[in-house]
Amino acid sequence: MLAPNQAAENYHRWYYNSRVWTTTSYLGVPILKWIGDLWNYQEIIQGLKPSLVVEFGAWEGGSALYLADMLCRVNPAAKVLSIDIDLNRIHARAKAHPAIEWLQASTADPAVALHIKSLRAATPGPVFFIVDSDHSKTHVLAELENLRSVTQPGDYVVVEDGNLNGHPVLPEWGEGPFEALAEYFRRYPADYIHDSQRESKFGFSFAPGGFLIRHG
Repeated sequence: MLAPNQAAENYHRWYYNSRVWTTTSYLGVPILKWIGDLWNYQEIIQGLKPSLVVEFGAWEGGSALYLADMLCRVNPAAKVLSIDIDLNRIHARAKAHPAIEWLQASTADPAVALHIKSLRAATPGPVFFIVDSDHSKTHVLAELENLRSVTQPGDYVVVEDGNLNGHPVLPEWGEGPFEALAEYFRRYPADYIHDSQRESKFGFSFAPGGFLIRHG
């Protein structure tokens, strides 16, 4: 019998390499996530009760739609800000959701941080950030640096796709989110607390090392 950790890693590899995650949808809109992470997100929203959810990387808008629906049940006045360098793919159903604001921009642009700050001022409360755009180390590190002036104690940040570059999938990828997180913590070791219990709740995550709570 396989040890639980090995069984989880084997399933992680199968789930990713079979590409079943590319056929997952929410209300008919593609949502390229591991379903365990999605369930964690709705539990985070229930516990945190954020006034704002910020998503870096939109794709077709399935995750923004899912997050907005979950958020509206917990805090009807809250909203989702979804940012992508190209919004031409957004599904009509996601585009029509009244709680989602779409912003076409590079997620590493300092102007994005300024916009988030203005939204925070208008809707005070905790914020849930999901980082899922360009998966290169350089870009993710720039995003995290960008968020440093925006996040406040108690905010929740998930950095997705740290499973790339052999952690444990796509070993040929090159340095990505996992390595960006390592470099960020080398620079700023006290910024975040790693929520390892949340990350491991469903056996594995597409965001290893990436479930973070902003420290005071």
